Amino acid sequence: MDATLPWPATTPPRLKVAGQFPLADRAHPTTYLGATHALHLHGYAGRMRLGGTDLALQPGDVTFTPAGMPSSYDLPAAGRHWCVHFHPAAASGPAIALPLHLPLGPAAAFASERLAAISRLHARAPDLLAEASAAVAFQDLLLWCAARARKADVSADEVAERVGAILDARFAEPLNADRLAREVGHSQSYVARAFRQRFGMTAPRYALLRRMAHARLLLETTNLPVGEVAARIGVDDPHYFNKLVRRFLGASPSEVRRQAAADRGRPTHG
Repeated sequence: MDATLPWPATTPPRLKVAGQFPLADRAHPTTYLGATHALHLHGYAGRMRLGGTDLALQPGDVTFTPAGMPSSYDLPAAGRHWCVHFHPAAASGPAIALPLHLPLGPAAAFASERLAAISRLHARAPDLLAEASAAVAFQDLLLWCAARARKADVSADEVAERVGAILDARFAEPLNADRLAREVGHSQSYVARAFRQRFGMTAPRYALLRRMAHARLLLETTNLPVGEVAARIGVDDPHYFNKLVRRFLGASPSEVRRQAAADRGRPTHG
């Protein structure tokens, strides 16, 4: 299916429904026709009739149903799907193209995790902060889907740059190889190869270097306790943090801090 659902790239949606629901339709018994757009992450095999086009579904496929487009199902066995209904938005600025059918394969696990988190936030309505967080998280997922749809046109360097951007922004999180691969929608081996080729090191070492650079910044520019500095870069063990600082910064945390203070006290020469 070549059709797409355009969506404003900078406009978080208003969510109406978000959750995981059962489905047991056989032979297209019901036609669904809503005033909202819908995203479904299907957990079953079967067929879906979407706007007059028949789609073969596999577990892990995502479909987007535009508002006002009829849909129906024919499933050989009952299953469940994640579903988010969201209101159409007025066109504003650049738009992304969401494919009406997007097979995710192994990347479906990442989408499922995100949809579970979005559903939990949406369930806390009318909590304004939770609703806003759900909308922003869902917008991020829509952008990810649009990028995933274009992945065949993405070079290895671009994949590596995406991973690098994730590590730059979230180096304190426990981002293992499997999660990174799922987030960018490629296999672990492809991501590892592309990253090493682009940056000359593995992703874990890159993340460690980013952690230590931030640790140096915090040690040299704040009076945070050393244990808090360790926690902020995602290291729970203060003894291990001390070893890392000695290895990568060449001195103990307290010595790094003392040297920075001494350097600040030295006169500068223009």
